[in-house]
Amino acid sequence: MQINITSRGQALSEHLQHYVEEKVGKLEKYVQGNGEVHVVLERGTTGQVVEITFHGLHKTMHAREIGDNMQACVDKAVTKIETQVRKHKDKLTDKRS
Repeated sequence: MQINITSRGQALSEHLQHYVEEKVGKLEKYVQGNGEVHVVLERGTTGQVVEITFHGLHKTMHAREIGDNMQACVDKAVTKIETQVRKHKDKLTDKRS
């Protein structure tokens, strides 16, 4: 699975980059390596913004989270994407039955 990380308005630390890669890497179990994830980390006027766009399973899914702590926002956004992926994958397997 290909992971692209973009940082806007701040420098991307190695610690944060590894954290994002670790958390987003959990999505690989749903697509068996045939997916692409684009993560945008932004420091905005309203706080820290994390946007995750997931391309896989013949569908594009998107999650956005705003908060004060970047790591907490990453966790919540990954959870949202994971929920969407699980729901979509369940629909695909139900149609095959």
